[in-house]
This record gives sequence, C-alpha cells and structure tokens, in this order.
Amino acid sequence: MTSRLTKHHGLGNDFLVLLGTGAELAAIGPDHAVRWCDRHTGVGADGLLLGVTDEPDADLRMTLYNADGSRAEMSGNGIRCLAQAEVDRRGTREAELRIVTDGGPRTVSVRPGPDAVSVIAAVDMGPALAGPEADRPPAGEIDDPIALAAEPIKSVTIDLGNPHLVLLVDDPAKVDVHRAGPHWEAGYDAGINVHAIAPTPGATDELTMAIWERGAGATQACGTGATAAAHAAHAWGLVGTRVTVHMPGGDVEVEVGERMTLHGPSVRIAAVEVDA
Repeated sequence: MTSRLTKHHGLGNDFLVLLGTGAELAAIGPDHAVRWCDRHTGVGADGLLLGVTDEPDADLRMTLYNADGSRAEMSGNGIRCLAQAEVDRRGTREAELRIVTDGGPRTVSVRPGPDAVSVIAAVDMGPALAGPEADRPPAGEIDDPIALAAEPIKSVTIDLGNPHLVLLVDDPAKVDVHRAGPHWEAGYDAGINVHAIAPTPGATDELTMAIWERGAGATQACGTGATAAAHAAHAWGLVGTRVTVHMPGGDVEVEVGERMTLHGPSVRIAAVEVDA
C-alpha cells in the first residue's frame, strides 16, 4: 500500500502533508512520521501533517507529528502548508478555511503567492496566553556563555496552543541553539519551544530570532514562535503592534492584538509516493 504525500515549506520549516478522510488516515501515526521525516532514510521533513477532509463543522482537522514522532498541538508554518495542500486539492489558489487543531480552531485565509507553487496565508492564531511554569531549573550549566548569553535579559513563557519560552538576548546570531535549546527545554516535563530574540539593529518594529523546536530541534522558522516573540517584545515595549520577525529561513509579519494574526508564505516542493 502506498500513500501520496505532498511536501511544502514555510520559510524552510518543511512538512509532509497527507490529506484524506478520517477512515483513510486512521492507521497513520507517529511511526510513519519518524520513518517518512528522516532526512537520510525517508523523504525528510520537520513534521508530518494529517488533514482530515470530512471533519464535521470544519474544512479540515489537523494532526501534527514532529519528526521524532511526538505530537504537537499547533504550528503556524505547518497550518499554512496544510492550507496550501487543501486549496491545491480543490483546484483553486484562494480560500478561507476553518481548521480544527489540537490547540483549538484556527481560520486561515489563503491567497495566491508570487508564483504557481506559492501562496500567502493569514492565520488567526487566537489569543496569546500565559505559558507553563518550569518544572525545574535548566539542567546543568552551559560552559560557554556565548552559547546562549547564558543569563537572558528577560524571559517569558507564552501559550499559543503550544508552549513557548521567549528569551531576550543581546544577539541571537551568537546563540548556539543546538546546545542552548535542550538546556532550556530540559526544565519543562512536557517540553517547550525555545526562542532567543532581540530587536533588529537599525530597524523599527522588527525582531531577529533563533529557534529550537520541541520534537524537531533547530529549525529554519517557527510561526507560533514568531507570534510568541512579537507578543513578548510588544509587552516589553520593544516593538509596536505590527512586527516583522526575521528568522534563518525568512520573514513573517505578526499583528499583535487580543487575537494574534500571522502572515507568511507556503511553498509546494513536491509530490511523492511512499510505502505506508
């Protein structure tokens, strides 16, 4: 038996997408994500997105498995990729979709991008809520202070359907996320996404961000993380209500308000058939 996946990326944060009815997708789970997302023995991706097309009272139900097989509640980049796969399935490039996620319902407005394989999507991310408290201090010490600017200037946790730890540092470019990410995530039993941010030098209402994602590791971009970063920086008086967030994979724009809105692209990369 084979499954037909499409591969998409949102600013380098890449996902495999599989659409189908609830019955068709019932047997697909974390083992498939681990196998298909492996970058050496599989197709390669940061995560696997399942989109149930016969969800009552919604256009889709989204289930997201990280590359390690763990389940994530929400992804701002992933939901844009899922939305692009759905409009492709419908044979259109523009739609407003209601998508049910483990983090709650989200509305995604899709419009054509600059070329035939791209779309631009605005995601209603919902409210930014207080995040979890740490279960323990970070494990051990990072012997090289540059690895994180080991004592952040400020920090806060934020819940956008999934948990984020936002750390204000002097220079995110100097953060070694491969060491700093696990160091800070170790304080949370359920794991947490870790983002080191700073205002972009010489710019207004812009942030630069380094990323560690729970279940995926260092990634090129994180949509929910960018949203959390914009909310935190606004609360700290560093930016206004419309914020550009620069990440290794590219930029998104975040509108800060009672409900947060994320604007960014999705690009279709390929369609592949894999053994189920």
